[in-house]
Amino acid sequence: MTSRKQVKAKKLRSDNAIPAMGGDPSPKKGAQARARIIAAAEALFNQRGFDGASMRDISAAAEMQPASVYYYFESKDELLLAVWEKGGAELLGNVRAAIAHKTDPWQRMEMACIAHTVGLLDWRRAHQALFLMPPWHYPESIKGRVIALRDQYEKVFVDLIDDLPLRKGVDRRYLRLAMIGVLSWPIFWFKKDRDTPATIAKKMLSILRTGVEDAN
Repeated sequence: MTSRKQVKAKKLRSDNAIPAMGGDPSPKKGAQARARIIAAAEALFNQRGFDGASMRDISAAAEMQPASVYYYFESKDELLLAVWEKGGAELLGNVRAAIAHKTDPWQRMEMACIAHTVGLLDWRRAHQALFLMPPWHYPESIKGRVIALRDQYEKVFVDLIDDLPLRKGVDRRYLRLAMIGVLSWPIFWFKKDRDTPATIAKKMLSILRTGVEDAN
């Protein structure tokens, strides 16, 4: 007759997480388990928000035991960071790919702005929160790492703006802050039956580039 302890050990093995006899899972199975947990967490954070999704909910969505989830992520804060790292890496990769074969500084900036706006308007709430949540709302245990993640992403725009031919006296730091702010705000008013994310990015950049004052 199978004991309850044997059934539990079998379940843990099926999770590709903590082996029944102890020790670490294989690197491949460990990576697969982490990816499954992160995917489940991202989906639930998108649906319910960070506070509305418990670790037990996430483990159920990942079809794993709670102990297995805690094996990879010691807290929900650490899991949130992993979700943000995944989203940040995707967005950073998209921006870098968009500018990779462009040489004109303004064309590179336009392509980066499009990639940023398209990425933020994919309607993944957890993805968007990385840019919209003020730093003082970040969980204290991961705040420094989240800020470092944002700084890494914004460094691409720092470099792009440094290459732009601007008139004398333009503060490039404030231009970057204005640009990222303007391109992130459409999350609150974007409607799919109007302009596309790419069109929004182009129009916003054009306004910032040319200004709005009538030269006459």
